[in-house]
Amino acid sequence: MCAKIAPWYVDGVIDNSGAALPPLRYIIGRDLNKGDAILNEDELNSKVHCYVETYWTRKNPNSPYYFADENYLIRALLNKDHLILQAQKNKNIIYTSYHSAKDDLTPADHKISMIEILKALNYEVDFHLIDEKDIDGKFIKNLTHGCGIPDKALFNKELPIMLEKLKDKTFNMKKDSISYPCKNKVFTFKDENDKFVLDII
Repeated sequence: MCAKIAPWYVDGVIDNSGAALPPLRYIIGRDLNKGDAILNEDELNSKVHCYVETYWTRKNPNSPYYFADENYLIRALLNKDHLILQAQKNKNIIYTSYHSAKDDLTPADHKISMIEILKALNYEVDFHLIDEKDIDGKFIKNLTHGCGIPDKALFNKELPIMLEKLKDKTFNMKKDSISYPCKNKVFTFKDENDKFVLDII
């Protein structure tokens, strides 16, 4: 998401099972009676369902947190038109991504479509679609969401590779902005003075 809203600040993305399209329960989970996150309390033999209210998480049109199509579109990374606009700001972002072919939370076909668009836009992409043959019990443990890959192991493996690719790059910090049309609204993310702000028109 950082690469989308502020591509001029991002040089590399290391991703494990990130959603190309936001899972619906993250947006209207309360209406579906499904929490954004579920905490298992084994000792108490209970589960706690957590709900987060944001600008785009309610279905009631009278709510200040009304969910509308344009609010879903701005959160979707799999959006060809938005990826083209992102590439116009920075097409030198390096992507490394792992995703289970049988991910039960964030479908692999969405990620595959996104990766194909990134490659068509000439981004450098290293995509690992994980299947049964890739499970080694050490780095990749299963085919569930996240493939059982610990964050520490992921960064120990991939960060040195990415840093090697970036070692000769000149990093120019700058202030910028990017606008994404979403149905009848335009979302503009921009640096303004000492803040990063969002304008919705």
